[in-house]
Amino acid sequence: MIQETINYEERLTTIANTRLIYNTMDELENMLDNNSIHSNGIKRSFPTEQKLRSAYRDIKGEVDLMTSGILNLDIIMHQYQKAWIFFHTNLHRRTNPEQVALELLSFCYPPFLRTGISPKRTAIYQQVIEQKINVPFLLLMLMKAIPGYDSKDGDADNMPLMFDRMLTLLQTFVDKDSGISILPSFTRARKETNMSRLMLLFHVSQILDTYNSYADNISIYETACNVKASHVNLNITGFWNEYEGTDFWQIENTTDHGIYFMTHWHKDAGNHLTGIRYTLFIIEGADGTLIYYMLHPEAIKHRMKGLQYGDADQVWYTTDWLDERPDELPLHRHSCSNIWQPEIHLTRCSDDNVISLYERWLNNECEIVKPYQHLEYTFHPTLYAVTLTHLYIPSENEGEYYKVPKSACEGFELIQLGDNVGTMQMNGKTYLAFDEFLLYIGTTKKELLKYNIERVNCIE
Repeated sequence: MIQETINYEERLTTIANTRLIYNTMDELENMLDNNSIHSNGIKRSFPTEQKLRSAYRDIKGEVDLMTSGILNLDIIMHQYQKAWIFFHTNLHRRTNPEQVALELLSFCYPPFLRTGISPKRTAIYQQVIEQKINVPFLLLMLMKAIPGYDSKDGDADNMPLMFDRMLTLLQTFVDKDSGISILPSFTRARKETNMSRLMLLFHVSQILDTYNSYADNISIYETACNVKASHVNLNITGFWNEYEGTDFWQIENTTDHGIYFMTHWHKDAGNHLTGIRYTLFIIEGADGTLIYYMLHPEAIKHRMKGLQYGDADQVWYTTDWLDERPDELPLHRHSCSNIWQPEIHLTRCSDDNVISLYERWLNNECEIVKPYQHLEYTFHPTLYAVTLTHLYIPSENEGEYYKVPKSACEGFELIQLGDNVGTMQMNGKTYLAFDEFLLYIGTTKKELLKYNIERVNCIE
C-alpha cells in the first residue's frame, strides 16, 4: 500500500480525463450517478472532501471487482503518475516506439539483453529498473494505448485496436522462446469483454508476470512449487458418462495430490475399445473456482524434446467450487481451441450393472486399442537423499543410486526432499524426472555422461 495523503480531486480528475477505467465520460457519470462531470468538472461535481473520497472509493471498489482483487487503485494511480513523469522525460519523442518497446522488454525481462543497445538507451532502461518504474505503463505509453497522466484527449474509442496491437507486440516478444507457453494469459486478454485502458494494463501485467514465472529454471521451480500448493484433491476416481454419446471416461488416482489419469474410452461396432489417457491437474483458481488442466499424452513427448506446447497438447477447463465427492463435473473450456470440446459434462456412473459392463469391456470382452500407449508413463517420486553437492535417486537396481550433481542444471540447488524428483518409466525406458523443472533425463550412458550423473552404491 502506498503510504501517502491521497489527493482525491487530482486522482478523480485524472481518471475522468484519461478515461483510464471507463472509455467514455457517460460511463463514468453513470457509474458515479453524477451527470455534471463533463460540464462542471470533478471539483464542482463533488464539492466536499467527503464526496470526493466517497466517489474515489466507489471506483476503487469497481477496480477491485474488475481485476479480481489483483489491481489496487491507490497503487495504480501512484505508478501511473510516476511512469508518466519518467516517460515524458526520457521516452516521449522516440522514433520507432515499437522497437523501443521490444528493446525495453528484453532489457527488463529475460533474456535481460545488455548488448547491442546504444549507451544512452541503456542508461534509460537501467533507470527503469533502479527507479522501479512500472514497465507495462511505459509499454502502453510507447504504443499510444494510454495517454499521459495529465491528458485531456477525450473518449477511448479504439480499444479493440489497442488490445490487438499490444497483444501482438507481447506475442512477438514471448514467441522467441519456444520453451515458454503462456497461452491462457493471452486467451483471457483476447476474450476480454470490458476493453478499457485499465483492463489492458491488467492483461499486459498478467502476461508479463506469467512469462517471468517461466523464464528460467529457478522461476520455473518456484512457480511449480506455488502451483503444487494450490492443487485440490477430489474423490473422482471411477467411471463417468457424458450427457450425450455412448463414450465413457475412467478417472484414476496418481501418486500426487490433485493429479489424476483421465482416460476417454470409445467402443465401436467392431468391438474395439479405444482409449486415450490424459493427465489431469485440479488447481484452485484465484477467484475461488476450480481449474482443470488437461494434458494430451503427446505433451510429454514435446516437453521432453523442449518443444512449445500447441493447441492439441493442453487445455484448461473450469467449474465452480465442488464438493469433495462430486457427482457431476460440468467442465467449461477456459481457453480458445479448435480441437478441444467447449464443454465436457460428466456424471458419475453409479449403476452397478453399467460399471460391471465397463469392467468386462476393459478386462476381456473388447479388443483394447491405445494409440498413445507408448507415451503413457509411470512416475515414482523416489528422491532418497540430498547432500551439499548431490542428489541421490534409487535406480532400477537394488542398492544402487543415481548420483546427480547439483551443478548439473541451474536451480538444482533448490531441490529438497518431498519434491517431485524420481524415476519415470515410459515405453520400456527409464528416465530421471525433475518435475518442478519440466526436465526428464534418459538413463543411457550417453545421457548420464552429459549431466555428469553416476551410478553409485552408497551415499557420500
